[in-house]
Amino acid sequence: MKKVIAGAILLGASSMAFAQPGCGVGAMIWKGQSGIVPHVLGATTNGMASQTVSMTFGIVGCNTNQNVQSMAMLIDSRGSAIAAEISRGNGENLDAMAATLGLPQEERPAFFSLLKSNFNTIFPSPESTTGETVDAIVTLMEKNETLRKYVAA
Repeated sequence: MKKVIAGAILLGASSMAFAQPGCGVGAMIWKGQSGIVPHVLGATTNGMASQTVSMTFGIVGCNTNQNVQSMAMLIDSRGSAIAAEISRGNGENLDAMAATLGLPQEERPAFFSLLKSNFNTIFPSPESTTGETVDAIVTLMEKNETLRKYVAA
């Protein structure tokens, strides 16, 4: 039983260490810093300052749009494949991302084109986090009159 509890604690700690605090107080305090230490501190700060409250009420940079949160989980799990497809402007992961956001088929080419033409904005460095990537995509979509409705909080 002690091994199970120790394993659960270790798993929880490792999950927190690699969590990408994309919003909340921790993300605001540690914004722009890369590496494991700022991520751990950001996740810890969010834990103490209640990232759940920030997400629920859409404060301190948290987007409460459920589709955007689903897109973030997709990017987190398929990041490198999505980056490659954004650079090409097509692919099944991009289709999945568009579907997650609720984009109908007729609006997907504009979405794919927007992402492809802004690849360097979405991924400014190889160390770009999921939170930074999602924020960049949401910002680009908010500026696009046709696509902004899909990321509205």
